[in-house]
Amino acid sequence: MTTRALLQLLLAGLAHACFGAENGAQLAQQCNECHGAGGRSENPQVPSIGGFTEFAIMDLLELYASGQRPARPAQLADGTETDMNAIVRSLAVDEIEAVAIYYSEQQWRPHLQAFDAALARRGAVIHARKCAKCHPKGGSVPEADLAITAGQWREYLETEFRNFDAGTRPMTAKMQRKYETLSAADKQAIIELYVSAGDF
Repeated sequence: MTTRALLQLLLAGLAHACFGAENGAQLAQQCNECHGAGGRSENPQVPSIGGFTEFAIMDLLELYASGQRPARPAQLADGTETDMNAIVRSLAVDEIEAVAIYYSEQQWRPHLQAFDAALARRGAVIHARKCAKCHPKGGSVPEADLAITAGQWREYLETEFRNFDAGTRPMTAKMQRKYETLSAADKQAIIELYVSAGDF
């Protein structure tokens, strides 16, 4: 391949990425009501997503689109009700990619919340043993290509752990094997670690 052809390919890829981010910003306006501006949620029951990697966002959206991850109903300001399954199914593939690009370019900002430092330290020990292989550094590393858990809202985390316990939110077989070895106290300690964002 000539240098000129390679340069043209690189420029085409850059143009696609820029268009995707711009289009994603427009599409994300529809997401602000629940996930907040730039993907930083102001609702303790809704996760922040700004700063997740493009892969992590696309993976999450594809799980909703396929129905593998059930969604909780959400009431919008106009009184209508929807959920993530319906929202994602209304998007075209290129729109999903554009939204993923947009949120991946936002900065992750953990929510500052009160927490029990001693319990968070215990959570860090358990997390290092059970969870850190996939969720390094207390769930704070975007490049793990998973949802960032460090600094998420407590209420959201507690709801999701209850969903894991009830079996209403699926897990990979690998995660489930580890999760089933955790006691209720272990789970609360891990949640405390995430709420602390490692700041203990």
